[in-house]
Amino acid sequence: MTSRSALAHDRNPGRAGQVAMVAVTAAYACLQVLLYAGGQRTSGALGPAAELVFNLVIDGLLLLMPSRPRTAGVLVVLGAVVAQAAALAAPGLLTSTDALFAGPAPLATPAAVWILAYLRPTPTGFACVCALALLNIQPWAPTWTGLYVGAVYAVLPAVTAMYLRARARLLHSLRERVEIAERERHLLNERAIAAERQHLAAEMHDVVTHHVTEIVLRAGALRTSTEDEAVRAAARRIGDLGSRTMVELRDLIGVMRSGEWAAPAQETYGHGQDGRRAARRSTGDRGGDPAELTAAAGASLRVGGDPGTASPVIRRAAYRVVQEALTNVRKHAPGARVTVDLRYHPEAVSVEILNTAPTAPTDPSLVASGSRAGLTGLRRRVSLLGGTLRSGPTEQGGYRVTASLPASVPAEDHGERPTRAQSSPPRAPT
Repeated sequence: MTSRSALAHDRNPGRAGQVAMVAVTAAYACLQVLLYAGGQRTSGALGPAAELVFNLVIDGLLLLMPSRPRTAGVLVVLGAVVAQAAALAAPGLLTSTDALFAGPAPLATPAAVWILAYLRPTPTGFACVCALALLNIQPWAPTWTGLYVGAVYAVLPAVTAMYLRARARLLHSLRERVEIAERERHLLNERAIAAERQHLAAEMHDVVTHHVTEIVLRAGALRTSTEDEAVRAAARRIGDLGSRTMVELRDLIGVMRSGEWAAPAQETYGHGQDGRRAARRSTGDRGGDPAELTAAAGASLRVGGDPGTASPVIRRAAYRVVQEALTNVRKHAPGARVTVDLRYHPEAVSVEILNTAPTAPTDPSLVASGSRAGLTGLRRRVSLLGGTLRSGPTEQGGYRVTASLPASVPAEDHGERPTRAQSSPPRAPT
């Protein structure tokens, strides 16, 4: 535990400590009232209730100790000095001569010593504790009774308080060490996972891209070396599929590397920028057609923007969001009207699925068939791609699912895009 946190812990007894302090003060006050009602009176010039009033004042100082320990401690010591002086000069003035508890010390002395030794172990606090111990022991007139009163009223509470204080600080320190060790273990696990993802990304890049690049190159060579139009068309198709595979592989490697730029050196062999646009406009890599999905579910679809601005991984994620939302509507809101709004922006893709309140009862067996983790998994997937997903009921009794995704996977390191010289791949032989 750091010294700053330890100091804050010592100076703040907490709400439970404050309640306990109020309870102790009230207990001492009630005990003094009971003693007075039982016949314990003073016989001096200040009247029979002088001891009661004096002890109630000392009890009130206990509440002041957490906020003003020096002032309250000095006042308690001064009160003990006055009580001792009155007992020597005028017996019966402030303390009863037949008091149930021996000695002229204030009744709340043990509590005051406890607070000073436990919550405020400052030099002033220890000086006050020593002064109270000496005033109770009465070394100027040593007796066994005085030694007993001093030990019970001052020494024993101080020693016990210091022991419990040291024990509490030790437990607090051990607890913090355990928490720090747990956090370090969690960070080490995350680091190991990140290293494994980097390793997998490197393996995927080195092995898969090598073979796909060779396929694209051989398809390009076959297309230029044959006169058969069918073979040329098949070679062109193979080259297009290889290029789209490289685009998607680049995005997946970027996700696995969590922000590290995956070199797209072979993503569009033989096609350049036109090949990249053709690959991203292909409907074969979307994971499905949102129009067919919404039509099968009886939902209305609004599409805005150019789907070609989004990478295949992003389009597939948007499709999965729509698919999961429509599945949930069929399970939990039968008969509801559903509207799907899919917008493609230059830098982002937004998806919104909104359904009205259900008009038919749900099927319990259909509801129970789900894993109850669909939206949770989607939220994790969208977050991994750098987007956000929100869901919740509407005021009209329906339900809304919204997702915001970047137009492409953030695969550049530190947000810096590679220059054209870096990203332009070599062309396939023609």
